[in-house]
Amino acid sequence: MAVGKKRSKPVKLYDQEKIKLINQDTQKYWKKYQQHMSIKELSEKTIYNYNSDLSQWFIFILDNQFNQSVVDLEEDDILEFITFAKEQGNNTERIKRRLSTISAFYKFLKRKKILKGDSPTEYIDRPKKGLPVVEQVFLSQKQVDDIRIALNAYGDLQLEVYFELSLSTMARVNAIAHLRWEQIDLENRQCNDVLEKEQRYVTLYFSEKVKRLLIKLRKQREENNIEDYGWVWRTPYTNEENCVTNGTLGQWSRKIGDMIGVPCHCHTWRKSGSNLLKKMGMPLEDIATLLNHLDPSTTKKHYIDNQNTQVAALKDQFKI
Repeated sequence: MAVGKKRSKPVKLYDQEKIKLINQDTQKYWKKYQQHMSIKELSEKTIYNYNSDLSQWFIFILDNQFNQSVVDLEEDDILEFITFAKEQGNNTERIKRRLSTISAFYKFLKRKKILKGDSPTEYIDRPKKGLPVVEQVFLSQKQVDDIRIALNAYGDLQLEVYFELSLSTMARVNAIAHLRWEQIDLENRQCNDVLEKEQRYVTLYFSEKVKRLLIKLRKQREENNIEDYGWVWRTPYTNEENCVTNGTLGQWSRKIGDMIGVPCHCHTWRKSGSNLLKKMGMPLEDIATLLNHLDPSTTKKHYIDNQNTQVAALKDQFKI
């Protein structure tokens, strides 16, 4: 009997009620795109597949990325969705199709002058069979120390605070991007009422070092009359309504990684923090709590470098 290709595991995100909650601008662009596909006389199956991919992507944005409009997304936002799909079991061909669908949608938006800048998919390489979509980086303690030395020499206090706070809290990029000073409790070293995945509000916990750096950053801005509009992060584009973008934090992450020659992205700090805590002996269940994972198996599968070197060392003691 001939053996067919192994089918990709489906990602089950579709929810008729959530479809109604998708960002209104995104829904408007989606409707225009559906009209475009109809005029092009694409087959019913092709249109169905495109809409299926897009609806799952839009619901992911609703649940995990503050229901932003698609025109406000950055490269790292797309990579977060693609990585999620890969982790859920999508094979290489399925991932390539998802990227093609998203890319085609952005090309349409650009042609219609709805998208002003470059497509966030433009610089995302299509995966090759057997290779991960995004290289998973778990920084060693030495690499973390090397980054700290490099950041100290570089002299950008905000960049240093971003790295230390992200590593210490292990928060997702959206939570980090939207932090306001009013949420930060320096005395108890925590960030309160932080909007996280699936519209949940959580508490983030940070170290004494981060506390000192936050105080230093706030003092620096006060002494230099720097307006940050209440946001922890400041760029020339932040204002009363708009915080730093995920894409900017992605650029900061790559800049930090380049300092030690390691490819880093926003999720690197989350994965590295959890992995280092596990190596230092923190129980998996406690790490899962800090990561705001509802299921510790997610922590074990995706946030720990499962090379089992420690287990192998322990086994050697028993001479079997």
